[in-house]
Amino acid sequence: MNPSRILIADDEHATCSYIDKQIKMESSIDVTVDFAYDRDEAMALLTGNSNYNLIIVDLWMPDAGGILDREAGLKILKHSKSRHPAPQAIVITANISSKTALEASGLGIYDYISKPIDYTHLINIIKGALNQSNSDALDWEPSSTAHSEETDAHEIVGSSNAMIEVMKKVGKVALSDVDVLIYGESGTGKESVAHAIHALSPRAKGPFIVMNCSAIPAELIEAELFGIGKRVATAVDQRPGKFQQADGGTILLDEIGDLDLAMQPKLLRVLDSKELQGIGMDVHRVNVRVIAATNRDLRAAVEAGSFRSDLYYRLKFMITLPPLREREGDIRMLASYFLNKFLRLPESGQIRGFDETVLSAFERYQWPGNVRELEKAVQYAVVTCTGNQISQEDLPPEIFSAPEVETLGLLPDRDTTPIRSLLNVPTIKDATQGFEKIFLEHKLKQNNWNVRATALQIGIKRQSLHRKIKELGLKRNENQT
Repeated sequence: MNPSRILIADDEHATCSYIDKQIKMESSIDVTVDFAYDRDEAMALLTGNSNYNLIIVDLWMPDAGGILDREAGLKILKHSKSRHPAPQAIVITANISSKTALEASGLGIYDYISKPIDYTHLINIIKGALNQSNSDALDWEPSSTAHSEETDAHEIVGSSNAMIEVMKKVGKVALSDVDVLIYGESGTGKESVAHAIHALSPRAKGPFIVMNCSAIPAELIEAELFGIGKRVATAVDQRPGKFQQADGGTILLDEIGDLDLAMQPKLLRVLDSKELQGIGMDVHRVNVRVIAATNRDLRAAVEAGSFRSDLYYRLKFMITLPPLREREGDIRMLASYFLNKFLRLPESGQIRGFDETVLSAFERYQWPGNVRELEKAVQYAVVTCTGNQISQEDLPPEIFSAPEVETLGLLPDRDTTPIRSLLNVPTIKDATQGFEKIFLEHKLKQNNWNVRATALQIGIKRQSLHRKIKELGLKRNENQT
């Protein structure tokens, strides 16, 4: 059998060389490798060689003249998909957005790899891509979905591994019509993800309607969702519900975990049949995609009897958003993104950037309010800053008041704390197990004891985490909210 052929397109020569070295160390991979160090060279190699089995592409590359093209990877992918047979594709990136994820996912890529590269993980992905028949790859057709101002207004920014995983799902989900559940702490950007899914979908020209399930009294929520007919009640006019308003588009049911228990079977019927009946109205069909969002552990709510299991399983296709404190490398990027946004304000003056002490403090701070809190902190600083750099004096004092370990509550100045007590255990096995217990309990609390979300965050299988919880005797405090 002839060896497979791989094209690596990356302007970093050292990266190309190291990937090649790692591939050659694998006896189970029989390949020949070509390299392209700019966009135009990659396009030329693809034109001249129709038998590549796999391409590995950096998203940001220069053209032949050395000018950086942030869409170089997408252009190379589109060109590769015009070849017959089309090669599998792996994308390497240090930066990704919902728009990029949509376009790349629409091109049928095999997987993403983030920088710095985990080469063991990359080799496993290469093996999988080469083993998958090219006939199984998606045929690509140019998308007719246009990027609107709505898309840009709700752009999701990040380069951490956790956010790359989110963006991969956003890109794929947007192209489908599946109903989606978005889970994450308050302020992590659930509504922005919902907006991005809608704006990047075939429904983008339809309405996007938001319904906060916790903001409407239980006795009024049925009319708000499904509408109310004429002369149903004194001094109440006929009006359509949120579902009718969203017909042809998307409805976001925010805080779905707070939906009144009596309303849940009625919502389930609409999800299953797309038929609804408002108060005093006839049954009629609607063409609506449902996106639900919550910061509650719905599985725990099912066990507690406050959320129906059939509705939970109907909404189980989930995107889990990581808290900002877990998005390594994203805080500076987000701070710059928000600064550029608010520099358009007339009161922004002559601000040119952040003092380094501010950015360092941003990275130490735990951001209990997540991305929303960071955005408001930057907005506050832009309004109050009188110089050309945002300094400590321009921000709320709590951001600078406590180092990270104090905020976590793990290492106050007492020798009786759990981590310090591990210094006194007799063996390294005891110390390892003790730290593992503290670590897992902390991560589970951060995720409201959502085992699936925690497993995804820390990089292990859900079954393995369940086994660890049992082995270590971890139990949820029922008083914890």
